[in-house]
Amino acid sequence: MMSLKKTLGLGLIFCCTVACEKYLAEKPSSSIAIPSTVGDFQALVDYQARMNENYPDCGDNAADYFYLLTADWMARAEWGRGTYVWDPQADASRDWSVCYEKIFYTNIVLEGIDDALLDGLGERDRDRVKGSALFIRGFTYLNLVQLFVPPYDLDIEDSPYGLPLRLTPDINAATTRATVGDTYRQIEADLLEAVSFLPDKSFIATRPSKAAAYAALSRLYVFMERYDDALTYADRCLAVQPDLMDYNDLDASQREPFTELNPEVIFHAALQGQSGILAQSRARVDSTLYSTYGPNDLRKALFFEEQSDGTCLFKGSYFGRGAIFSGLATGEVYLMRAESLIRLGDWQEGVETLKQLLNKRMEAGMVDIPADLDEERALAWVLAERERELAFRGGVRWGDLRRLNKDERFAKTLVRVVDGQTYVLEPNDPRYTFLIPIQVILHSGILQNQR
Repeated sequence: MMSLKKTLGLGLIFCCTVACEKYLAEKPSSSIAIPSTVGDFQALVDYQARMNENYPDCGDNAADYFYLLTADWMARAEWGRGTYVWDPQADASRDWSVCYEKIFYTNIVLEGIDDALLDGLGERDRDRVKGSALFIRGFTYLNLVQLFVPPYDLDIEDSPYGLPLRLTPDINAATTRATVGDTYRQIEADLLEAVSFLPDKSFIATRPSKAAAYAALSRLYVFMERYDDALTYADRCLAVQPDLMDYNDLDASQREPFTELNPEVIFHAALQGQSGILAQSRARVDSTLYSTYGPNDLRKALFFEEQSDGTCLFKGSYFGRGAIFSGLATGEVYLMRAESLIRLGDWQEGVETLKQLLNKRMEAGMVDIPADLDEERALAWVLAERERELAFRGGVRWGDLRRLNKDERFAKTLVRVVDGQTYVLEPNDPRYTFLIPIQVILHSGILQNQR
């Protein structure tokens, strides 16, 4: 096995395998500190700029909850423009790079943590660090799979279009694509193993916890349409962290109405923002979505700010500092529980769960229940509320579009008009799966996604 020192010394070359272009010209440093204690490895998983920020954004750039003015679109970098208009050759290499960088560092931790010196810390600290690395690796693969792997279906489990699964920091390991089924099973295994090492809740939500792993598992199973499992893990999450803010207590006049690390945040994370597509100053709220917020819906004023030109901008991030929150929060978990119950036939209990959430989102006593509610209408209601609640929530809407497109009741054709040209993305189009970066294809010879 390659020594840890050599692994870290060559770590920057790892980008050649995963197409991390920005590092290609950098040389390994002879002064790299070699982690040897539990505290050293804790510092790696606690590094917020690497582990809590810079989650992939191309799916959100391509999603339907916002639009750009032509001038703003033209001022963006080529890869940002391409993902926004669903260019068949859109360059998503930045997202691939930042995710595999996270995975590389989690593998460093997982290779070394069992033999690390305690140096004043305890075995619980070792467990927490190991669980954190497993969670971050699983959560990162969960983000990647919605971008670079076709939408999940039992019928394609054996197809060769899964992700390259890097499970060690060995930069010389061959890059091969796993099957779709093996990719999803690896995500599931990482998150389930993380549960056994993590505390129920972390004292600060920048660190993973059992609640975070449960929430991530529930999201995974929703994307896989395994609603019985999604319900199980939503319940486990809410048993640990059920907190909901009452939006009646918040001040909609504030520029940032939500505090960072507020009580609903289970795991604190943000999208990368280098493309500027989703910058608060330019991403206009989709007018159709905006019109669906009723007069008693407090989210309308807390999430959005009307402009003098009649457009609206988003201001309601749970991350703060203008970044798009892409972590895990309890509102999403209530929605996953509600949807799963409805899809499993217990639609009345699903509606009660949805009302628990909406009672904290609407003016007091003003939850607007659809008329003649039945199972079909309940499902449509919870999906509409999911779209309203999770607008500008990184890592969610693109996955929802992919899974819901398989159901003709909820399939949606996306349309954008830029500089007089109309762009269309039909349901189940191959462009819902981004291309593997060309550098990876050239280096490894792995199979490219279909077009």
